[in-house]
Amino acid sequence: MTIAPTTDKSSFAPSMDIVDAMVARVHSIGDILGRNATIADANRLVPQESVDALTKIGAFNISRLQRYGGYEGGARMLMEVARAIGYYCPASAWITVISNGSVMLTNRFDYELLDQVFADEQPVLMASMFSSPQGKATRVENGWRISGKWPFSSNIMNSQWSIGILKTEDNGKEGIGFAILPRDQYTIEDTWFTIGMRGTASNTMVIDDQLVPDLQVIPAERMMGTGFESLSDETFGRKITPHLTMSTTIATPALGASERALDFVVDMSHKRGVTNTSYFPQHSSGAFVSGLGKASQQIESSYLLLSKAADAIDRCAEGSDPMPKPVRARHRGSIGHSGTVLAEALNDLCWLHGTAAFSETSMLGRLWRDVNTGVRHASITAPLNYELHGDGLVGIEMISTKL
Repeated sequence: MTIAPTTDKSSFAPSMDIVDAMVARVHSIGDILGRNATIADANRLVPQESVDALTKIGAFNISRLQRYGGYEGGARMLMEVARAIGYYCPASAWITVISNGSVMLTNRFDYELLDQVFADEQPVLMASMFSSPQGKATRVENGWRISGKWPFSSNIMNSQWSIGILKTEDNGKEGIGFAILPRDQYTIEDTWFTIGMRGTASNTMVIDDQLVPDLQVIPAERMMGTGFESLSDETFGRKITPHLTMSTTIATPALGASERALDFVVDMSHKRGVTNTSYFPQHSSGAFVSGLGKASQQIESSYLLLSKAADAIDRCAEGSDPMPKPVRARHRGSIGHSGTVLAEALNDLCWLHGTAAFSETSMLGRLWRDVNTGVRHASITAPLNYELHGDGLVGIEMISTKL
């Protein structure tokens, strides 16, 4: 793998002071995000006002390399910011993760391409879909011809560039690669009709026989392999492992939403009784407060597991020893488990609050839908991740190569 030498090289993840400052800025726009969360759910799209507010505070510049004016942040920074955004609007947190995660993928292309993508100081919003090849790139004389459809492309409605995983054919040789295209080379099909995370607008990207230069297509091994991670003189933002980082951070919108749901139920417990009992307010019931304690610990355990994974990812990117596969698999198991306990916590909170949670206008019901939808993302889903962890424990071939 040929990699251009870096300039303005960063060796470490941003300090927690920088992370905390960004989180504080998120809370400063919390009213905007929270007010628009219901609109995002109803319209299946995060309102532009929220996107503009997130842009203004720099939330879409977390993964952008320092040489292009970004924070060059790691897993912990993106996790904490998405958690804070998710408290107000899970869909806004989701598109923030996806855009930054897509920038993180872009960082593994050649600098000549990055110079084009980040040509000015304006934030670049991106989309990507990398779970399974959905299109094809065929080598031609002056580049690649690309066609295909990529469903579930979160943030595609806001994107200026988008990345898709595809099959490649180069003079009869087949492989897997990634292609990045600007907005004028793909169209969007409105296909995202769900009960939760509706505002992510995860519609289908369509590419119809587009010619792109060599720079815009790279092999899967360059994108997902450990080549960058082994280089001591490479910049932090290009060394951070893509798939595990995305898996860890895409779980955090649900974490923030769960924390908001807990706060809501606690607050309402002072104003509501337990139907068909003499308990008033709700917190006069020992069973109720015990249930709250359990839900709180479920949410806290998720935070601790995700924090541990994020910190481990950042430490590895600060060095030159790639994280071993069994360790990656263990963190994937932790991610799956964190999603499971968050869904359980939301179920329990709805039991505790009462059937009012399932009113069409209930914020708690919306959060329940968002969390239960979000934690079923392919990178988070517990059955797959538990099995990956088990594969690593017993030392057998893993069911997925993307770790």
